[in-house]
Amino acid sequence: MADQAEMTTAATGYEDKPLRKQYTLFWGVAAQFCYVGSQVAIAGYFINYATEVKPSLTSAQGSNQLAIAQALFAIGRFTAAIAMKFLKPRLILLTYMTGVIIFIAAAIGSHGNAAIAMLSLVLFFESCIFPTIFTLSLRGLGRHTKRGASFLVSSVSGGAVFPPMLGAVADARGTRIAMCIPLVGFLIAWSFPIYLNLFKAKELDGFRQSRVGIDAAFDKD
Repeated sequence: MADQAEMTTAATGYEDKPLRKQYTLFWGVAAQFCYVGSQVAIAGYFINYATEVKPSLTSAQGSNQLAIAQALFAIGRFTAAIAMKFLKPRLILLTYMTGVIIFIAAAIGSHGNAAIAMLSLVLFFESCIFPTIFTLSLRGLGRHTKRGASFLVSSVSGGAVFPPMLGAVADARGTRIAMCIPLVGFLIAWSFPIYLNLFKAKELDGFRQSRVGIDAAFDKD
C-alpha cells in the first residue's frame, strides 16, 4: 500500500504525512461510527417501529417485514457492487447516503404500510455504505494503512451508543419519532461523501485508475 501510494504521486498528489494529519481518515472514522450506530439502531427497533405505525401488525408479522427489508439490503449490496464497475465509488457512496437520508425522513413522517416501505428502503440504501466508507477512508494512507484500518474497525462501537439513545426517545415519544436519532447519525455520516466529492475527487480517482499492485510485473526482455 505504501509503494502504491508513492508510485501514484503524479496522479493523486499523494504526500507522506504523519498519522495525526490524516484528516480524511479521522473524518471517515467519525462517519463510520455514526453510520454503524444508526444502522444497528434501526435494525434493533425495526419490529417495534412496524407494530407502532401499523397497530394491526403482530410482532411475528413485523419480523417478516424485517426479513423483507434485509433481503432489500442484500439486493442493494449486489446492485452497488455491479454499479462500481462503471461509476466512481465516491459518487455511489453519496447517492446511497442521500437515499438513506430521504427515506429515513419519509419513514418518520409516515404511517401504515407506506411507513414500513420507507424504512425498508432505508435498509436497501444502507447496503454498501459501511464497506465504501471503509475503503475510501484508507485511500492514500500509505504506511498508515494498517493502523487506519484498525481505527475504522473500532468505529463500529457506534453500534453500542445509538440504540440506547433511540430506546430512550422511543420510551418517551414513540419509536417513529425516535427514528430522528439515526437520522442525525446519518446526517453526520452524509458529510463524509460530500467532503470526498468536493475536495478529494482527484486523489480518489487517481488511486482508482492506478494499476500499481494489480497488474503483474514482467520482464520485457
